[in-house]
Amino acid sequence: MMLYLLDHPVDLFVMVVVVLLLAHEFGFRLRAWAKNRDDNDWEKEVHQARNQVGLLLSLLIGFTLSMALNRFDERKQLVIDEANAIGTAYLRAGMQAESMRSDAQELLRDYVDARLAIFGRTTEIDEHGVEVKRARQIQDQLWKQATSAAQQTPTPIVGLYVSALNDVIDLDAKRVAARRNRVPPDIWALMTVLAVVTSLIIGYGQRRRAALLTFVPVFTVAISMSLIADLDSPVHGLIQVSQQSMQLLSDDLHKQFSAQLNQE
Repeated sequence: MMLYLLDHPVDLFVMVVVVLLLAHEFGFRLRAWAKNRDDNDWEKEVHQARNQVGLLLSLLIGFTLSMALNRFDERKQLVIDEANAIGTAYLRAGMQAESMRSDAQELLRDYVDARLAIFGRTTEIDEHGVEVKRARQIQDQLWKQATSAAQQTPTPIVGLYVSALNDVIDLDAKRVAARRNRVPPDIWALMTVLAVVTSLIIGYGQRRRAALLTFVPVFTVAISMSLIADLDSPVHGLIQVSQQSMQLLSDDLHKQFSAQLNQE
């Protein structure tokens, strides 16, 4: 259930609002049973406890938001890096002998399309999926070609192409790892506990019902947690890493290929 909510920020927002409102109501009812509820010193202690727990919650939310934002920026940068790496490999493939130039460039065009199919989906990556198998197959074909060319003609031009192809393959692993790098569940659990405790103490410290004091803290925490989940989720949510760089590269490579065919 928790993993589902972390991948669906809208549902998480609704759940957090409901839980925190229940905690607030429970705290408010507890105050009615307190014997010293009219004691000013006791009330000051309640407010101090509320401020201390609320401050800790605020710091944890800020820390977690920073973590999620860094992971989001990393995934976004890796899309640009992979597009640049594939584009560089494509250009260097064009410098090779005709025996491998056309095949390598065709495979790289197919590889871009396969990568778009993998990371453009709104589901988790299936390691046994058709797109993943196709991408791995293309990697193997490209590397076998490059290895054969390096053994037969170990020139600096071939070496440059091999280096670029190695970067392409490395970025595959980096993007998969970045997609799986999420905010640890322990942090989510601690943030949830602090949010519930804070809402309970706020309700406990209220002498009378006040919509502003009830809903503003609840919605603030719920929005913050939903935003963190949205940034942290690589699949669902409103904020997603754009694949525009890869899409532009795919369009450009196919246009170049079409132009070459027209010239011939």
